[in-house]
This record gives sequence, C-alpha cells and structure tokens, in this order.
Amino acid sequence: MVSLMILPLVVLSVLMLGLALWRARQLRVAGSDRRRSFAARLMVPLLLGVMLAAVAFVLVDASGEDEAAGSGKSLSGIYTLYQGRVYMSIGGQGYYLVSGADAASFSPLGGLDSENLGKDRSAVYCGSRVIPQLRPEQVRFVSNGYVSDGRRAWYCTRQKKNASYRWWQDVTHSRGEDNPGKPRPTDYVLVLLESVNAANLKVLVDAYAQDGVHAFYEGGVIPGADGASLQTVKLGQGDLAGRVEDRYARDSRRVYFQGEVVPDAGPATFFAFRPDSGHEDNVYGQDSATGRFYFGATPFPAEVDGVDSRSLHLLIADRDRANHELFYNASGIWFWDYQGVGLQRGCANPFAGTPTMLSPGIWTDQRSAFVIRAIDEWGNGRSDRSLKARKTQLWMLPGLSAPKWSKVADLSGEQGESRGILWRGGTQLYFAPNAGKNVFLNDALYIVSDPEGLKRDLKSDQDYMKVLQAGDVQRLDSSDSQVVCRAASRYPSMWEFWKQ
Repeated sequence: MVSLMILPLVVLSVLMLGLALWRARQLRVAGSDRRRSFAARLMVPLLLGVMLAAVAFVLVDASGEDEAAGSGKSLSGIYTLYQGRVYMSIGGQGYYLVSGADAASFSPLGGLDSENLGKDRSAVYCGSRVIPQLRPEQVRFVSNGYVSDGRRAWYCTRQKKNASYRWWQDVTHSRGEDNPGKPRPTDYVLVLLESVNAANLKVLVDAYAQDGVHAFYEGGVIPGADGASLQTVKLGQGDLAGRVEDRYARDSRRVYFQGEVVPDAGPATFFAFRPDSGHEDNVYGQDSATGRFYFGATPFPAEVDGVDSRSLHLLIADRDRANHELFYNASGIWFWDYQGVGLQRGCANPFAGTPTMLSPGIWTDQRSAFVIRAIDEWGNGRSDRSLKARKTQLWMLPGLSAPKWSKVADLSGEQGESRGILWRGGTQLYFAPNAGKNVFLNDALYIVSDPEGLKRDLKSDQDYMKVLQAGDVQRLDSSDSQVVCRAASRYPSMWEFWKQ
C-alpha cells in the first residue's frame, strides 16, 4: 500500500506524464524541431518527478515497521520470535515473516552449519519456505544445509541471488516485514536432490555431499563425479596449511571447485592455498605434478600477450604484506588481477638466480635485496572517497646481496612479544616488522634512523605507528632503492557503478 506521505509525488508524476502525452498529441502537426525542443525541455522535470516518487516510496516504505522484528527474541540461526510470530532474517535485507509457522513449537533444526533450517510441530522450513512432503518427525539427517527423510533429500542454500527478483519490485511491493511479497534480491533457495540414495547421504565438507554413488554440490549432481571416492582437498602452504579447503573436492579422477571441474588437475597431486591474512575471497590451487596454478577452477594460461607464463613459482601470498599474490618464472613476475582481468605480468624477472626470503616480504639474490610495499589508493574528491586501486610494488636495493645481510637483534615489546627484527644490510640498519598493512605498516622493511628510539618506542607502545611518527624509522625512497615491479587492481569509481 502506497504511503500517504508520497501520494503527492506520485500524483505529480502522473499529472506530468499526462501533460507530456497531451502536449505531444497537440504538436503532432508541428515541425520535428519544435517537437524535439519541447520533448527535451519536458523530459528533465518529468524524469525528476518519477525518480523522486520512486525513491521516496522505497525510503519511506522501507522504514518504520521493517525494524520491529529485530527487537524480538532471537533464536539460534536466522530466526526470531516477535509478538507471537516467527520471522527470519536475510543479511542486508531485513526480516521476513515465516507464514503459517507455529511460534509455540518453532525451533531451529540445525546448528551453525544449518542455521537457515527450522521446524515447528507440523512442518520443516528452508528460510521461510515449507519443505514439501517433509514432517518434523520424519527428519533423518541434517548437516550443512542438507536434510532428508530417508527416501528424499533437499538442500537449503546459503543466502544467494534470487533469480526471480526484479529491481522494480522495490517500488511496486511493500517492504514491510509482514508482507509475504516483500522483495528478496537474495534468498535461501530449496533444492531437491535428484537421483539420490537418501538413506546413504553424507556430507563431505561445506556444500559437498555424496551417497556412495553420486556426488553433490549445493544439492546439484556433479556430472560424472564418483561419490564413493569423493574426498577433501587440503591447504598445502601458508598459515592454514593442513586444514581442509571447503570449496575444493576431489574424487579418483578429477578435482572440483564449487562443484565445477578443475581442468587437467590431478587429484592425487593437487593442493589448495589462500593468501595469509587475506580478507578477499581468493582461493588458489596447484597441481604439484605439473606445477600449474589455478585461480578457483580457472587454470593459469600458458602465455599472456605472447610471453611464456608457465613454470611459475609462488613468491608471496600474504595480504598483510602485499595486495597481490606474486608468482615468478624466467619471463617475469606475475600476479592474478582479481578484479577480473586475469593473469598479468608486472615486470621482467629482476632476480639474479633464485630469490631467498630474508624476512616476510624481503628477499635477497646474488646481487641485490628486494622489498614489498602495499598501497591502497583512495579517492580524495568531495563526492567520491571510495577505493580506487590496490597496488603492490617490489623495491630493489642494489648491491645488498645475501652475504651482506646479518641479523642484529630480535626486537620485543613490553610483554616480551616479538615486534620484529633489526637487520644490518651493508653499513645501514633496517627494521623488518613482524606485522604489516593491517597495522598501517605498508612496507616490509624500513631504514632505521634512531636505533635506541626504535627499541624504546617498541617497548613502550603497542601502536607500531609510533615508530614512524617519532622518526625512529624511514621508508625506502629513490635515493638508495628503486621500484622494479608493479601490480595493480583497479576498483570502479562510484559514478562507474552508477553507469553500470
């Protein structure tokens, strides 16, 4: 129901549209230039009126009672009891009434891995939808969104894009939480498992399951997969090495990423890895038999712009040090542009021989030392202060080969915790902090200008920034070092999102 507060805007828009149509009919016999001139003058106020009405409808209708259920009694999972009714929440969209649910007997069905499943005395629910032909007393199995009665099985997805949603529903439908037609840009989708032996259904990890014959991902059959041999894939390097990576799985023949086949990957020699300290949703894999890397299910290409990109080695995968994962071969240093461009070459190979890590983000070779710097570039305009780009630079310190470096001391904080290492490179002292950009230290190595001040300030303050503010250390600059490699991922400006 349209709010009374916006009726004047709606009426105004309708009147303006009627006026435009009436005037256009009058001008039918007039010259084309005159019609175009009038249309051009009329379009601006007409569109402005329509836009104001639409925006006002969305903002006004979305306010008020839409927040009411949030003050109810929270159940584990997505469900809430409020004024004798059951509601569910969808992140970023608010609360939705679970129509017909019995508040007196309602409870979540699963644990943290199945928080979008609920039940009452007569039905089982996926989000707000009743699972057909399934009664609470029939439930035999539930885990990670999968539920079964022993003969049939269903999967209740995590929050995902709703294929039936259209943007105009936000204008034409009420957004009150009690409205069954409240728009759902994302939702919990119910999937009936086809060709399943429900009595034998077992969850492998996350959304992967198998019944001894078939393999499933998010309730869909993985074509050609062997359920009997379906296994997990472990992380092979980094801070989380040895743990299971839940987006990959393998059987006796193939490797899968989110249910999609990973081309030409050998299941016996495949491992996964994520960047340490990473907040991005980036997952890589590598077949150790062939050396080929993958971004999710996408294999790294054999060449880019005519340059050989095979036989890569991982240089760094640490988002506290670098904004990109860097790889190298004889042809150059490479990075995966996660903004959608794919594998890119940052520079020709600057190393003399194989680089050796001195400290995280710092390497030496037969001639020089190399240091990582991470840069986040933000807009500084009045109307757009959004993230513009994330960059990674590799700096070279010429002449400081591996033999010219020696460890001076481990530096600690007030409680004895490690704060970094004091190095001597040639005649200069350097500080390699054990933390990076997460505490605003965007460089892996700093020149030490006041050694005693550095030790004192690391002891007295938990804030790493004090050593920079006090002048204890300085950043590398072009006077004794140079940038030899650059990687960048560009982020669209606010106006570009609007344009899209």
